[in-house]
Amino acid sequence: MKIDLCFRYWKKVSLTGICIIAGVLVSRAQTGNQALLLDGNDNNPCIGMDIIRKQWTVEAWIKGNDNIWKAKEVIIGGGEYSEYPHVDNRPLMIQNGHLHSEKAHITATGILDSNWHHVAATCNGAETKLYLDGREVGRAKGAVDILPGAIGTNDMDSSTFGGCIDEVRIWTVALSPAAIRQWMYQPLSARHPGFKALKGYYTFDDMQDDVSLNLVGKGHQAYHMRNTRKNYKGKLPLATLVKNDNPLFKTPTGKQQLFNAVTIQSEWDADQGSTNDQVLKLRIVANGSKDPLKLTALQLDLSRNTNLSDIAAVHVYYAGKSPRSATRKELSGSGKVPQQRMQIILPPADGYTLQDGVNYFLVTFDVKKEAVAGDTLYADVASFALNGVAYTPQAAHSNIVKTVVSSSATSPYTVKLLQWNIWHGGVHVGNNGPNRIKELLLRTNADIISMQEAYGTQQFLNDTLEFHLQTSAPGANLALFSRYPLEKHSSNDNFKSNTAVVQLPGNRKVLIGNWWLRYAYKHEYTDFYPIPGLNTNDWVKEDSELAVTDARKNLEQDIDPVVTEDTSLPVILAGDFNSGSHLDWTERAAFLHYGYGPVLLPASRFMLERGYRDSYRELQPNEVTHQGGTFAAIYGHLQTSRIDFIYYKGPGIKAVSSKIIRTAPEIDDVWASDHAAVLTVFDIR
Repeated sequence: MKIDLCFRYWKKVSLTGICIIAGVLVSRAQTGNQALLLDGNDNNPCIGMDIIRKQWTVEAWIKGNDNIWKAKEVIIGGGEYSEYPHVDNRPLMIQNGHLHSEKAHITATGILDSNWHHVAATCNGAETKLYLDGREVGRAKGAVDILPGAIGTNDMDSSTFGGCIDEVRIWTVALSPAAIRQWMYQPLSARHPGFKALKGYYTFDDMQDDVSLNLVGKGHQAYHMRNTRKNYKGKLPLATLVKNDNPLFKTPTGKQQLFNAVTIQSEWDADQGSTNDQVLKLRIVANGSKDPLKLTALQLDLSRNTNLSDIAAVHVYYAGKSPRSATRKELSGSGKVPQQRMQIILPPADGYTLQDGVNYFLVTFDVKKEAVAGDTLYADVASFALNGVAYTPQAAHSNIVKTVVSSSATSPYTVKLLQWNIWHGGVHVGNNGPNRIKELLLRTNADIISMQEAYGTQQFLNDTLEFHLQTSAPGANLALFSRYPLEKHSSNDNFKSNTAVVQLPGNRKVLIGNWWLRYAYKHEYTDFYPIPGLNTNDWVKEDSELAVTDARKNLEQDIDPVVTEDTSLPVILAGDFNSGSHLDWTERAAFLHYGYGPVLLPASRFMLERGYRDSYRELQPNEVTHQGGTFAAIYGHLQTSRIDFIYYKGPGIKAVSSKIIRTAPEIDDVWASDHAAVLTVFDIR
């Protein structure tokens, strides 16, 4: 008897979100070909991919849960912050049962049934075409830019797909009809003629609850899928996996082959004295399990280190099949003495056997306590060998500089402050989002944490941190955590200001302002600046009325009275200002902001006029090479809007390093917030 893995009647399972197939619960990744099962309601699988212009292809296999279709069911959608009039955020969808491409205005004639179908849309810069089961079913003149930010859904509307989706492929080229037909029935391999233009590939076979990897993802924005809910406060089941029963899709049998290999550098700085500090991961993806390949050699390049004497030992581990895997199997010995060029040779009998799918290899450093703060730390994989054959991995460094920093454990004058808006309490990644927030806070070794949108997680986080916590209520927006005692000084609006004097060791003090300022509600330029033709004078006007008004009130009521009473007190103001900086939106950086610039944004100018220094921009003065976007870190088209700041002024305080953190502590894991974090190291005498 054939078992329909995507149930014909979804109502039978929609309350539990699980599939029971022949008595077997299917909810996590299993061996074999898996498909993503969506509930048609609350599931929200986000990939955050950026705008693709002029030439593209999107394709997938789909199977509806029944023959009754809603008005709209999205296959490839835009997700949050995708409602731009000049791009298509529904390039591939079902409209009233018909395959449809929204802005190209193409609709197939026949109504889909509930069997498996291959669907695709292409654009070659002059014409857009729609395909069903490898056959062209419509075309239209003209090019359409697309924003493929989500799978099976589009933001908060009711268009979530109900049923199964598999083999999602996103390309930056228009595939030929022949290429679509030839490859639709099998997994992709490096032999595909358009392989170099493959931007997103989701098989879902690797998914573990809250993450499915983009098998060609690179760098800090790899477009891995975050398994989330539309109702982020809800408890409905997440999208899950079922075994793919598609009789048309076949996995070729034969010897294992290399699909691709990518190095991903860590953006995190390393504390003096840290052990096993993650430097990079090599992600090797292999197709097939017959006659598996063996990793027999790695050549590491450490030539860009300022001084190899900063490093006590270099470790290379097999690190499992997922970014968060706890697997650590050292490949050779128990740490190597660093050299500019290091060769890790594994005898053929001892070579590491690759598994089908993803294989991670991790390089870490043991950093000496006496390592010089400010020195660069660096490693790369120059080449690796499989069964003795050498390969060069793709690099995805994205202007990363990893340095040694001092910490309060190694320097009595060092204070590390982390500024982070954690996004609705950190609940936007599966069921483990708050734990991801906690892990990141611990790994920063920050002494003081300025947090926005804590919303009920502050006590959970502090139970692990065991810091001093200041927040106005258990579910408040603002939370201030400190390794050292706090003395409250807030009298202003608790939603926007949370102020305290921190009692540092050595009879030192610092005044901390933990802020959230109102944003420009009408146009929300920090979100929607990809739209051409906006009037930047409106941005300046509304920021002057909102963000600047709040900043002035916070200073006058919570900061200035304390500083007036004690003129020796240094001040740090950290927060989500919800406003950009005029130091970023310059004429020469206009190309980073979709052509806008210069823009004399008022909140940053106000802070500088009041004598405060922008710690990040002070230490990274080049706004082109170090744009430092903090919103929105998870959306590829919104990467250069810096709205989170750490300002400071006063006697005896100096910023010695400042970094935007937008990647998880575990290299290649997903980021848990829509904001990046800012980490500044101060010397306070």
